[in-house]
Parts: sequence; C-alpha cells; structure tokens
Amino acid sequence: MKMLFAAAAAAALISTPALGANLLTNGGFEAGPANNNGTYYRGPLAPEGWSRVAGLEAPDIVSDAYTQAGAGFLVLLDPQEGDRFLDMNGASPTGGLYQDVTGLAAGSQVTLTYWVGQWAQNSAGDLVATLSDAQTLGQLATKTVSLPYAPGAQSSTWTQYTLTTIAPTSGAIRVQFAGNSSSVARGAPGLDNVALEATTGVPEPSAWALMICGLGAAGLRLRRRRSARA
Repeated sequence: MKMLFAAAAAAALISTPALGANLLTNGGFEAGPANNNGTYYRGPLAPEGWSRVAGLEAPDIVSDAYTQAGAGFLVLLDPQEGDRFLDMNGASPTGGLYQDVTGLAAGSQVTLTYWVGQWAQNSAGDLVATLSDAQTLGQLATKTVSLPYAPGAQSSTWTQYTLTTIAPTSGAIRVQFAGNSSSVARGAPGLDNVALEATTGVPEPSAWALMICGLGAAGLRLRRRRSARA
C-alpha cells in the first residue's frame, strides 16, 4: 500500500495546477523606447521585449502625463499599472506587436491576461488578442474586444480579459495583439498589464506510468494476502 500512496501522491503533485510567474518580458510596457516628446512615444520601435507585427505600425506608447485638448479628445484613463500603456495604433488606423515565449511544457495550460480600455474619447475600434504556435504560426486561441466611438464620454475603466490555450508540442507560443481604430483620426483601444502564465494541469506521461505501476503492485499484494488467508 505504501507504493500506492507514493504513486498517487506523486501524480497528484505533478497534476495540481500551480500559477507561475509572468512569462512575458515588459508586460506593462514600462521599458524602452523613451518618450520622444515628453509624454508619449510614436515611432517604428515596439516596447522592449516585443516586436512589431509585419505590415502594421508599432503602437503608440502613452505616459500618464499625456493630455489631449479639443472636443472629442479628452483623456479618460491613466495607465492600469505603472506609468505607461499602449494606444494600439500609430499614425495609421492599425498597429500590432507580438512576443514569443519558449520552453513551455507541451500540453500544459497557458493563460493570457490583459487589460483593455477606452483611454480617450476618440479611442475606438477593435483589439484582437491571439495565441499561436510560435514555430508554425498556427492559431491556438483568439479574442476580439470592440470599443464604440464615444466622443462625449467623461469617464472609462480598464477591463481585464483572459485567453487560455494548451501549449503545443513545440513548447513555444506567440502572444500577439493587433489594433484597428477604423479611422486615422481616432486612437485605437488602450492595452496594459499583459501577463502569460503556465499551469501544469495535465499529468506528465511519467506520472501516469508511476501511478499505474503503483496501483498494479498494490493490487498484486492484496491478491496475495487474500490467497494466504484462504
């Protein structure tokens, strides 16, 4: 019976979900590049640790000191955390960035959390979050958040969203965000505080093998004891 208990305990330990640390670099967009006009950055570079999506502009990086003036341009939100967040487009209506995470255990559950907000009265459109196999670029999960144009809005809030998938056999996942404001004159949705965590919710094959061996040995011992008593 000791073998049975040891096998069951080992399998339970391996299969118990355990939240890990944020696997993304610079998920709050606080590091690089520096603001190019004192209050925000607009240019070809993505935040440190991230890459610009081909064919899309790098999103603007907005600081908590940024203000807009004039009808329809009132700033509604400070960063969800830290000092900066993203306006998910650049000078054109669309913007996008991605980051690849490697070394994941194949079959483990991977959860993406991120915050989206209507950061100014002129921010509107769609923000699409996608998790893909970083090697094949095959899509694993996607979610679209749509914000209506609200020029008269006086307040707004950040809302957290979650996207979950299973790590592919490559053990590499691409986290990608793409924004579309549908108009050059409007800002796209705001994005901040992005995190990717992995949990080991499925027992590894070695754990299953250990548990099966333990159960088999325990059954054999019980059968021998019954035979001896008879």
